[in-house]
Amino acid sequence: MNKLVKIGFVSLAIVFSVISCSETTAQSTETTQEVVKNSVMAMSIEGMTCATGCARAIEVELKNVEGVSSAVVDFESATASVEFNSDLVSEAGLLGLVNDYRDGSFKATTMAAKKSGKSKTSCCASKAKACSSDKKASADKEGKSCSESKTIQ
Repeated sequence: MNKLVKIGFVSLAIVFSVISCSETTAQSTETTQEVVKNSVMAMSIEGMTCATGCARAIEVELKNVEGVSSAVVDFESATASVEFNSDLVSEAGLLGLVNDYRDGSFKATTMAAKKSGKSKTSCCASKAKACSSDKKASADKEGKSCSESKTIQ
């Protein structure tokens, strides 16, 4: 009987130690999730000649960049919208990727956001409004589209 009591106490001690260890382990495996706010940029892209060969290829290249969560390139408007983690990649890096892609066949520039309630349209967003880089720079400086700016020669 004395032996049976000892075995009972030892068994209880083992059970309590196992239970207390599993509670400690469960508490230590809690994880915290860091919320990362993504940035969004819009860019105009000159030089695309087709939707499947150029626009789709640029879109795939942008999506393959670490930190890019989504990229949509629209051939018709010659624009791209990219959502990315600014801790991993910068706007300049994304522009550089497009500008260097296929030996510099494309010219990507950021599109300005809304200014004082007016939305600004890139002069190169439409094939009908194609303009030179000088005219675009002048328009950007004045906050207008190329068709609204005056060219000084």
